[in-house]
Amino acid sequence: MTRGFDDWSAPFAIRNLRYLRDELADVERMIPEARRRCFDLVTRRHALIDAINDNERYIREGDDVD
Repeated sequence: MTRGFDDWSAPFAIRNLRYLRDELADVERMIPEARRRCFDLVTRRHALIDAINDNERYIREGDDVD
């Protein structure tokens, strides 16, 4: 919170409101990147689940699994 010399002279509620708005702006800036990371993790999760299922099927059915 670097708004200038009058920050500490403002009432607590005003300072708190400024801080909360700054925090909200920071969080909103993080959301798009978090969505991308979440999508990447879900994609990796599905790939791992598919690989596990393929290996389990290979163990059950043998070499001629397509």
